[in-house]
Amino acid sequence: MTRALVLSEHDLDAWGERFARHEVPSALPYGADALTDLGWSLSGARRAVDPRWRRWRDVVEHRAGFPLERAIRGARDARRADVVLALLEQQGAAASVMRRAKLPPYGSTPLVVWSVWLADELRSAGPEQRRRLVNRYAGADLITHMSVHETEVFEEAGIVRDRTLAVRFGVNDDFYTPGTGERDIDLLAVGQDRGRDYATLFDAVRGTDLVLHLVCKPDNVAGLDVPDNVEMRGVVPLTEYRSLLRRARVVAVPTHDLAYPTGQSVALEAAASGSCVAVTGTRAMRDYFEDGVTGRLVEVGDVDGWRNLLVELREDEAQRARLGTAARNSAETRFSARLMWADIAAACQERGLT
Repeated sequence: MTRALVLSEHDLDAWGERFARHEVPSALPYGADALTDLGWSLSGARRAVDPRWRRWRDVVEHRAGFPLERAIRGARDARRADVVLALLEQQGAAASVMRRAKLPPYGSTPLVVWSVWLADELRSAGPEQRRRLVNRYAGADLITHMSVHETEVFEEAGIVRDRTLAVRFGVNDDFYTPGTGERDIDLLAVGQDRGRDYATLFDAVRGTDLVLHLVCKPDNVAGLDVPDNVEMRGVVPLTEYRSLLRRARVVAVPTHDLAYPTGQSVALEAAASGSCVAVTGTRAMRDYFEDGVTGRLVEVGDVDGWRNLLVELREDEAQRARLGTAARNSAETRFSARLMWADIAAACQERGLT
């Protein structure tokens, strides 16, 4: 059995309770509970509840520039662990610094960082900030990332290929499944991250008879001219989000071109739900969708391309059905969370980390 300390911003016990109430799609964040089926034993460090500790923690972490509490409070478990798994790069920063400095217990325990944004931060950073980021994660034995071309970004920054692993992002395809009801929403877009390009999507639907249902925070559309044919739904609970995916005929994921496949969570959850998916064809997203086979791709910032495609898909029920079926099959066979974590577990074993 592989014993792993999980460093996550989430309280794993509380997350498990939310899973029991069907408020989250998996027993651990990002479907990491799939590792337990592969013989891993997972434990996580709790956050302090005393307000005096929280105030001190916030000051120290602000000065450090990354979270410290999980690594400090998880030190006892790290001493007994075979490997430390950081869910998101920020949570692995403190462990990486201590491992590089050979400070116990992290100095002697392999560290795996499950990364999403690090390659993009390296690509956009200036020379000094890039140097700090590289030094910060120099103690990580393995840094995973979500698209093949990000490996080049790490290498250009000075992080050797042997310490990185491109993995296929995976979603919980047993939670996100096609529904049995009618697909009565013509067009749906969902997403709250900085990579969304709602300006292009708004311009595409403006002046048409398309009706776009949009699930996001007000901040995501701040300063944008929202067309009258956009129905703003705000932020919705998970179960309603899943229901919307099941009802949507087309799910649009317009994004900017970032190093990582921004928007992949919604796109793949929509795919698992059997929706017809239209995405911006960034280099990273092309690792996940093939135009005309598992979805439809539009060039970055192409207003006319989006408009023409959305009108085409609205009128072509057969194409939507074909793409939705193929997307569901792709999610099950290539982009499930269990496959992603199986790849990571296999890499850890192959590289002698477990």
